Amino acid sequence: MATSSAAFKSREDHRKQLELEEARKAGLAPAEVDEDGKEINPHIPQFMSAAPWYLNAERPGLKHQRKWKSDPNYTKSWYDRGTKIFQAEKYRKGACENCGAMTHDAKSCIERPRKKRAKWTNMHIAPDEKIETFELDYDGKRDRWNGYDPSTYARVIERYEARYEAKDEARRKYLKQQQLKKLEEKNSKIEGEGEGGEVSDEGDALKLVESKQMELSKVERRVRTTGGGSTGSVRNLRIREDIAKYLFNLDCNSAYYDPKSRSMREDPLPDADPGVSCRVFSLKSTCTNLWVKIDKYVNMYKFF
Repeated sequence: MATSSAAFKSREDHRKQLELEEARKAGLAPAEVDEDGKEINPHIPQFMSAAPWYLNAERPGLKHQRKWKSDPNYTKSWYDRGTKIFQAEKYRKGACENCGAMTHDAKSCIERPRKKRAKWTNMHIAPDEKIETFELDYDGKRDRWNGYDPSTYARVIERYEARYEAKDEARRKYLKQQQLKKLEEKNSKIEGEGEGGEVSDEGDALKLVESKQMELSKVERRVRTTGGGSTGSVRNLRIREDIAKYLFNLDCNSAYYDPKSRSMREDPLPDADPGVSCRVFSLKSTCTNLWVKIDKYVNMYKFF
């Protein structure tokens, strides 16, 4: 059985139908109306507006394209776990022989099997459980977190916070012990050295500065190996005392520095002596300080 729109038409009727469709698309003729009285967009193709033959539709429309089955009243609630509703005083016929509850039988009872069952003792009758039935949708049946109480996650947060606080307290205690140990070692060295303490202290200070500079000149990086990679230290080729060229002259009108290519267009110190560089100045100051210290110690030991 075919619809009225798909019925047989003569050549003249077919031509008139095409002209009417073109006029509707151009806005010269009113749009077609479906069974509910709603206008149909003339640009919708016929294979979408024409209903299948088995629906027995009298006029074209889009009703068959919509969801015509009504959804049941799906619920978002969940079971009340552990809820009890009624507790009997004596055994009832048809109840669980083990605990005495009416909501299950002895085979599905989850209590420990009693030596003397409730059916024979009429004592310690277990309360009935709350039985609920829900009609869940497709997502509700497969939702693993359905019924989860988010407030219970606060206990997890408290546990982790207590662990972090304990770690911080232990770290603070360890650092405090290390500082006290260093202070005790320093005091013992000062007391043991006596008169020659000043010279040794300055020497130790110089060694400490040198060691720190050596540590700062190392760069940690990942070295690819066959075993998955290991961390190694390589020397940094740049001398830490070197100053970048764009820091020689901070005047805005001085040489232009391009940060993307890290290149400087002009000389930042055009008026300076080309034979004297910043490195020479630093070396000269270092040598001067060294000779001053040497003269100081030589003059001090002349009296002994």
